[in-house]
Amino acid sequence: MLLDLDDTLYPEREFARGGFRATAALLAERLSRSSNENNSCSPGPCGLESLTRAPELLMNQPTHEGSGYRTDELFESLWKSFERGVRGSIFDTILAELNVPHDDALIAELVRAYRSHEPQLTLFEDADRLLELLWPKYGVGLLTDGPADVQRRKVKSLGLQSRVEAIVYSDDFGREHWKPSPIPYLELLRKMHVDPSHAVYVGDNPKKDFIGARRLGLQTVRIRRPNTEHGHVEPAPGFEADHEITSLDALPDWLAANERSNRHAA
Repeated sequence: MLLDLDDTLYPEREFARGGFRATAALLAERLSRSSNENNSCSPGPCGLESLTRAPELLMNQPTHEGSGYRTDELFESLWKSFERGVRGSIFDTILAELNVPHDDALIAELVRAYRSHEPQLTLFEDADRLLELLWPKYGVGLLTDGPADVQRRKVKSLGLQSRVEAIVYSDDFGREHWKPSPIPYLELLRKMHVDPSHAVYVGDNPKKDFIGARRLGLQTVRIRRPNTEHGHVEPAPGFEADHEITSLDALPDWLAANERSNRHAA
């Protein structure tokens, strides 16, 4: 059995929350530094001279020492933007809310902080149970998209290295070989010594998870959870999974009923 990672085995929101806490702390420090530089300057350009702090983010007792910005308030602002569905421009959005001029260097620094934080992640309960049930009978592998260093930290945090037979990070082959490219699927099957016709792929994202796997001859299962990034997404024609479940607890019975060989990969 081949398994996806984000929102299949653990809630990706946990990673996002940790990332925003890291970026909020960094942003509080950077804005404090700019504010202090401005206050120490004579009239004229100096740092982020036009910085105007949003009143709702100003506190009398800031979390960041010497700063007018509370880290927790900056985090809440970031999280609210995330909850509103802002993606790809969330740091631009908060800088605009703070009336901070657009700063490519600062945004790049925030992106690095988000991606490089050490996550504290927990498996979904049904994912934990599934891994316990599958291992004695089925080969289990992990295939995940995203920056490889980020995904490796997630795997480490979840302790998955010792719970699966093989792991493939599609980013190791280049961004152009993220799913639905066949390359990472084939590499995982090669590592597990399994033919595609004897494999099942389980994922959550109908935009990319299933079309590539189906083209290779794998069976596909979508785990559709509420309150996840792709739980509401309806698949385009041809992008559907062969089967859909709402809990990984349903997977062992489905496998038993549809077993195609003595051993599957995932």
